[in-house]
Amino acid sequence: MKMEKLIRVRTMLLLLVVSSALFLGSCKKDATVVAGDKTALTAAIASADALSAAATSTDYPQADITTYQATLATVKTAAAPMLTQSQIDNLVIQLNAAMTLLNSKAYGFIDESLYLVAGWHFDEGTGTTATSYSAAKQVATFTKGWTALLGASAALPTWVDGYKGGKAIYLNNGAHLEVPYSVSFLPADISISAWIKNDVQGWENNCIVSQNYWWGYKFATQSVGKPLFTERISATAVQDFDANSGIVAPLVWTHVVVSLNSTTKILKFYINGVMVQSYSSTDAVGPLTRTLSLVDVETAYTYTMVAQPFLIGSFATDAEIALHPLNFNWITTANVASFKGAIDELKVYNTALTDGQVGKLYNDEKP
Repeated sequence: MKMEKLIRVRTMLLLLVVSSALFLGSCKKDATVVAGDKTALTAAIASADALSAAATSTDYPQADITTYQATLATVKTAAAPMLTQSQIDNLVIQLNAAMTLLNSKAYGFIDESLYLVAGWHFDEGTGTTATSYSAAKQVATFTKGWTALLGASAALPTWVDGYKGGKAIYLNNGAHLEVPYSVSFLPADISISAWIKNDVQGWENNCIVSQNYWWGYKFATQSVGKPLFTERISATAVQDFDANSGIVAPLVWTHVVVSLNSTTKILKFYINGVMVQSYSSTDAVGPLTRTLSLVDVETAYTYTMVAQPFLIGSFATDAEIALHPLNFNWITTANVASFKGAIDELKVYNTALTDGQVGKLYNDEKP
């Protein structure tokens, strides 16, 4: 009997020790769990809620909206209790992925990871370079132009206020930006988008961008402010097209786009998201010629053209003018052939944007 009582006492003591150890161990484990910071998650949920509220079947397929909203509800439920930092970070990743996916389903969506050659916000606001935000970081350097003609009046670009906050570049007296040449600037299909504010309406050859001037392509406004695109269509020929029914008013920020599909031979101009002019093969639109060898029959030059920098605000470097002066003997102080005004949000795509994509681009960017 005494032995049985002793065994029972020992058993009870053992159970007490084990349970105490388990209790203390669980307390110790709980004490090591640190609640994570939900600041980023709270901000992500707010952004996701805003997207959910704005998403309509006019802009997105309804099935994708429904899937997105279900994911958002799941994340918000999972976010309620205390979470570790790792759990919080995973929820932020999940929510950001859901927002990215829904945005990619928007009608008129442009996948810039695939199609953006270079894009500049021009928000640096200081210094003498502007770097593109695209995957390939294209550095545009502030440069004086037409120095032989303008002398001390030749100017560098300056920073000004952008079209909706941020900064932009202001160009005058030959000021432009030069980007080292890349074959990516001569794609088969091309679209160029920019916000511009012209100083005057009738400034001729108001060049927004160019690649090897008219022996590659150039995008400008001229005459009474009509957007103009010049493309090289053969070894010896170039063709000018302008937005005959579209006018860019001076001193007003305006969104302009040109889009060339070399396969269908369709060229389109857009002003503030609206297509204002279209040309086809019957108008001599041809595939963009992407080689740089040429015979310039008009000036009797026969040469293999050296790849020029991609130019913002001009269409020839001082070195090219000095090398081939007959190409540029028409330039005067009254027609400097470089941009006069401000440029913001410049983008070059290696695809022909559709009407819907241009409309969405304008609506996304407009002030």
